[in-house]
Amino acid sequence: MKKEAQRPQRRGKILISLLTVLIFIFLIAAGLYRVYSDLRLNQQLADLKSRGLPTNGEELNAWYAVPPDVQDTTEQWMAATSAIAKVDIYARGKGLPFVGDGPEPVPPGKRWAELEASRAFLKELAPELQLIIAAADAGGMARYPVDFRKGLNAEQPHLNHARNMARLLSVNAHVHAHDELWQDVLKDVKGIFSVSSSLNGEPNSIAQLGCNALHAMGCFQTVSMLPHSPWSDKELEELQIAVGHTVFRKNLQRAFYGELAIGLESLETLPSPSIIGIVVTTNNSRSTFIDLMDSTAKAMDSSWVETVERFFPASLKMMETDIDPVSPVSHIVVLVGLPAFQRFIFSGIRTEARQNCCLAVIAAKRYQLKHGTLPRKLNDLRDFVPGDFKSRLSRLIDPFDGKPLRFKTTDYGVVIYSVSDDRADDGGDVDNAFRVSADLGYLISK
Repeated sequence: MKKEAQRPQRRGKILISLLTVLIFIFLIAAGLYRVYSDLRLNQQLADLKSRGLPTNGEELNAWYAVPPDVQDTTEQWMAATSAIAKVDIYARGKGLPFVGDGPEPVPPGKRWAELEASRAFLKELAPELQLIIAAADAGGMARYPVDFRKGLNAEQPHLNHARNMARLLSVNAHVHAHDELWQDVLKDVKGIFSVSSSLNGEPNSIAQLGCNALHAMGCFQTVSMLPHSPWSDKELEELQIAVGHTVFRKNLQRAFYGELAIGLESLETLPSPSIIGIVVTTNNSRSTFIDLMDSTAKAMDSSWVETVERFFPASLKMMETDIDPVSPVSHIVVLVGLPAFQRFIFSGIRTEARQNCCLAVIAAKRYQLKHGTLPRKLNDLRDFVPGDFKSRLSRLIDPFDGKPLRFKTTDYGVVIYSVSDDRADDGGDVDNAFRVSADLGYLISK
């Protein structure tokens, strides 16, 4: 009986011993994992810093500066944004196009019901408009007073002010067009591209999406004015230089590194609960985030096609991976952010595709001025695009697939287009660019 009573006690002691050993092994493994994670992350952070890249909000503030080879026009742009910030554009422009809820203006030469109201509106805002035009004439880039130590909560009111500046210039351009002041129209349209370019140095995705949208506005106004304008070949070339000034892959690359710095700091402050405190770490998720963002940003040095090939398989793999038990919260946060970065990449590709199509359409207009007829093929435009031989060729490429822009002759004129997001040639269907299935491009009429 005594021996039988001792057996359960022995089993209990053995189980306790085994459990103690397992816990000890687990703690050792967890500690080693933590050391490995710390070492790996520190090496990655050191590599980023050695390349002059930011790893947190404070470093991002220092990194966010006008490059030495670019004119610093912060003073002019701040004067314009400060002035426009004091005006309720939408309320004062109610019923007008672009600035309010009015319909798009009719082409020059036809009766425009809102013309006089638009003229009066612009007269009221003449002081603000003068500051905008002065900043646009100065060009360059600005370092706006953004504090990225606030991370995702960093305030950027200048983005909305930039949109309002571009809208004012759009109204101004159409009023000038109806008054047949075509030199002023050219200045207004180029001014919209200057507003967009002032955001080139912005190191985050929201600002670069704003830059992309403003450039699209400039392209829209350019193509709207082309059929009616008497611009000379030299003036059209000046317009092409304004259209082609921004390198959107470079902008996206800069924003990716800015988002990486913001993301790293945000992940560091996140809770990551687990059963035993020693395992709590966000280092694994931060390291994975660095790998994804850095490799994608490096691919932007080559092409959009390589950028997509780097980012999308890696991001899909992350989405298919089980939640990291060591840092579940940070892992989930990274996963939630991936679709936004995907859309950001496609926005950059779409903007460059639109840029190239706009350049090609202006080139077609220049060709028409010289030869008295529209071009018959895309290669006819090569000598009517600014830049050296390599640059001219690259401007006639569709960034979505790396192939030449599509060129189609119709009964109405010529359509020059990109296959757009779905990367399928829909035969030059550019009537509704808001449909994902539609092509992206422009028609130049006979």
